[in-house]
Amino acid sequence: MFYHTKKLQYFTPPERPDPVYAKKMQELIGGTFGEMTVGDLVGVS
Repeated sequence: MFYHTKKLQYFTPPERPDPVYAKKMQELIGGTFGEMTVGDLVGVS
């Protein structure tokens, strides 16, 4: 039997915003050509 919980082992909040990392994450989620924008992710048009 397997047991799985979606809980982080260590929670470390970011010290400050990182715009370069945010842009890379947006590209990974939304695609290289911007098929999805940040507004689509948060439900704002």
